[in-house]
Amino acid sequence: MTDQRALPAAPAEPGPPAARLAAFVRGSFPLPLSLLFAALWALGATGLFAAADGRPAHWRPGWGTATAALTVLVDLLLLRAADDLRDLPYDRRHNPSRPLARGAVLPRDLHALTAAGAALLLLLNAGNRPALLLLAAQFAYTTLLVGAELRLGWPRGDAVVTAVLLSSPVQILLNLYLYAVFLHDTGTEAGPPWREARHALPLLAVIMLAATHHELARKTVRAPGPHERSYVRVLGLRTTVALALGCAAASAAASLAVLRPWTGGPAWWGWLVLLPPVLAALAARNFTRTGAARWPVPAVIGYLPAVFACHLLIGLGSTS
Repeated sequence: MTDQRALPAAPAEPGPPAARLAAFVRGSFPLPLSLLFAALWALGATGLFAAADGRPAHWRPGWGTATAALTVLVDLLLLRAADDLRDLPYDRRHNPSRPLARGAVLPRDLHALTAAGAALLLLLNAGNRPALLLLAAQFAYTTLLVGAELRLGWPRGDAVVTAVLLSSPVQILLNLYLYAVFLHDTGTEAGPPWREARHALPLLAVIMLAATHHELARKTVRAPGPHERSYVRVLGLRTTVALALGCAAASAAASLAVLRPWTGGPAWWGWLVLLPPVLAALAARNFTRTGAARWPVPAVIGYLPAVFACHLLIGLGSTS
């Protein structure tokens, strides 16, 4: 476990709680970009579900999709707070400018934020029992993860592969929540929730493989610093780049297998899923040929929004 006595003392408490939380949002969760990303995630995932399902003949985003987008936004904020709490000892040493590490916001502020945010989301989704249960499961699992790291020091901060594997159920549950919202809003529940969840497995693979590419790319550096958490340190540079590209290609392949755009008709929109892996390949080429220190930042930021934007267009086009 981390020796808390070795950590520098936090500065004096700054301002009222609202000001401290505002500082946290400004420093750790830029609202305009986060709002755009949450909206694209909810819309794009639902577009994929609609195009693959085929039961809703004329799917269009509605109030349920808007509620899902708001839920994703608040959920991502709560996950950011949880990650900052988990990383506090590390950030105090190596990222002291972050809001929590420099004392601009206090741990108790983030605990209050997560409790209030979770209650808000459960209330917001109270009318959809499967969605409600999935959110509750995600909150419970995230609480266990944070508690294990803070209380037991497990997994270690440098165990990046273990950490990402343990964190993957958080994203899986959030995407299953979006699927439950889609089924509820389109009235297409045809059986028990576990049976419908089985139909969602290939769709989850599309999203999770794309998310894995993003996770690998954002931590791909040519020469990690002494304390930098990077998959390159564990897997090596070539393997990390190959896995990142492989996940982008596998995500597109899984989407093509589900959407079958070669059958013609409205399904031809499915060919759009080839655009994001092309962008990833161009980024990898730039990284390897120029000798850049890091994976191109625009490609890291833009890849997942491109995936979700393409699936939104596919959903709109396939169900028009």
